Amino acid sequence: MYGYVVPVKAELGQADFCLYRAFYCGICKSIGKMFGQSPRFTTNYDMVFLSVLLHDYKKQEVEFANERCVCNPRKKTVVRRNALFDKIVAANIILSYAKADDDVIDGGGIKKKAARRMLKKHYLKAARMLPEANDIVFSQYEKLRAHEEANTAGVDKVADCFAVMMQKLGLFLIGETDENLGKLLYNVGKFVYIADALDDVTEDFKKKRYNPLIAQFGNFDNRKQFIEDNKSALTFMFAGTVNRAIECFNKLTFTGASDLLSNIIYKGLRGKCGELLGSEKKLPLPKI
Repeated sequence: MYGYVVPVKAELGQADFCLYRAFYCGICKSIGKMFGQSPRFTTNYDMVFLSVLLHDYKKQEVEFANERCVCNPRKKTVVRRNALFDKIVAANIILSYAKADDDVIDGGGIKKKAARRMLKKHYLKAARMLPEANDIVFSQYEKLRAHEEANTAGVDKVADCFAVMMQKLGLFLIGETDENLGKLLYNVGKFVYIADALDDVTEDFKKKRYNPLIAQFGNFDNRKQFIEDNKSALTFMFAGTVNRAIECFNKLTFTGASDLLSNIIYKGLRGKCGELLGSEKKLPLPKI
């Protein structure tokens, strides 16, 4: 969906890299089995993180299989479907449709409209499977749109909508109320929202779309200038969010995917901050 919550590949051990890829491919294959081939393009790294996190937190046993892919005839190791995995896959479809719908409302072109149209029937199926998740996602998107229409200047207030959505969605998927896990999900969700806002800042300005960072700081001429003028505030904003995520992560216990999750939380988030604050144009889609 976004692709900002990723590990630092160069510092991943071989076993953790294989585990990460198995979850990625497992989500992709499961989408195909549950919803058909066309929505497999919604597979994304942020949902891989969520899947690894929730499986390890719940101590959900993970089974693997070697399967072929339509994009590659060579067999790949994939995580097999289980009840939790199926919920995450369905939630991914709901989130992807909500993002596509939001993009169209924001004035997205033909490609955005085509993506929403293609996802519609798959979304309806996913919403029937997880009506509670659907309510969580769309209620928070409605709050986001209200802030957009009001041109709200407080980034924290606006980001709270997306952060709460990820918090409630993650806890719903595993049926838990763990405070530290909830706060971890909240801060990761907040990080994704702020990262996406900074990444899209030039495009939003050119298309006269709402952007919470421009609404708060104003004075936009170009991305490089905007980041330089607000470097201290942006750095503080990212650092505070990441540090709170790390603090919550440290209070939780993980086993099978501990090193992988540590890589993402300790190194991946900070690495992405550095990329965003150091880039003069929108970041390319990650490839791991």
